[in-house]
Amino acid sequence: MSQPTRVSMSLGSTTRLNEFDFSKISLSLERDLAATENPLDGFRGIHALLSKALVELQVGPKTQQTGNATPTLPASKPAALTVETVRERLAKWLPDLEILDGFDGFAVKPKRFLGEVWSEVNEAVRALGGKWVKDNTPKDGSWRIPKGNA
Repeated sequence: MSQPTRVSMSLGSTTRLNEFDFSKISLSLERDLAATENPLDGFRGIHALLSKALVELQVGPKTQQTGNATPTLPASKPAALTVETVRERLAKWLPDLEILDGFDGFAVKPKRFLGEVWSEVNEAVRALGGKWVKDNTPKDGSWRIPKGNA
């Protein structure tokens, strides 16, 4: 009898608390797949569970309410962007982009001329709160994404 296929995943988040302190959360989960289960579905299930747990750890568990009211999450500031989030949202174009993680934000630089794809990348970066910033020469520039946007 063969060993079952095991899938595992780790997700994490780092939040800046103040000028000197950071809070880091890291979660991992692994499980065996059923013989007929698609591994991609297994990963999606694990990702959904870990993502939900990260949100609850960052903003607290859903509040208890009585009656038919829908539970809500307590109000808090949005989580800061992580380099993993930026890479995930720009995954389609990653071979052509360089992502630099800075103190206050990210710089996303094209490694080559993007041509018609530039507008797609620009739209994706703008959805993350970023904007195009020209450098000293007309041909050079990069997108700047503040970490406070999520």
